[in-house]
Amino acid sequence: MKKMDFTCKKVTLRDLVQCNYNLNDSEYAIFAELMHSKGGLSVKELVDKIKKDRTTVQKILTKLLRRKLLMKRQMNLERGFMFVYFSKNKAEVVQEIEENIKAYFKAIQDNLDEWKKKV
Repeated sequence: MKKMDFTCKKVTLRDLVQCNYNLNDSEYAIFAELMHSKGGLSVKELVDKIKKDRTTVQKILTKLLRRKLLMKRQMNLERGFMFVYFSKNKAEVVQEIEENIKAYFKAIQDNLDEWKKKV
């Protein structure tokens, strides 16, 4: 994983995603699993992958759905149905993070320019 050294801190891709979307570690774990999934994942599959209980996974999925980071699709089974969850489009996620990084660095540059005028 590539790191950027800024203010004595190594910034990972995980840091960027968590910061951009204000995700805690468990929310990030689910979001990352869904980002890497090609066909979406069910609650049971997510429980198995991240080793959290079903209730916790369902609460996190609800939060991520509300934040519009996920989509869900109903899959009809022989008896009943289940939901399969998908992450937001990867290109859209990257674009949003890039826009926020650009805005962040523009604000830093604006502050530096203002400071230069005063010095």
